[in-house]
Amino acid sequence: MSMPVRVTILSREDCHLCDVVYRIAIQLQSELHIETSKVHIEGDRVLTERYGARIPVVLLDEVEHFAGKVTEGELRRAIKKARWRRPISRILSRLGYGPLRG
Repeated sequence: MSMPVRVTILSREDCHLCDVVYRIAIQLQSELHIETSKVHIEGDRVLTERYGARIPVVLLDEVEHFAGKVTEGELRRAIKKARWRRPISRILSRLGYGPLRG
């Protein structure tokens, strides 16, 4: 079984847009075999300095992909691309296997 893509939403308390993006990720979780988490940046000086003005920020496997508003379609495509970048996924795809699910 392939490892799920890790989707991390960097957020703040009382951030409506952050909640919307997180709900989109949760809706895609079972379909796209992803792990979803939300990290509040308050209290972490480094995260606040780096991402504070751009929240929500979406990380896929710890790589930044979006800041601000993101649609379900955009997130879905980015997750599929993140999975494709993994070498084993490309090999299995060429052999005719679809995404592996747990």
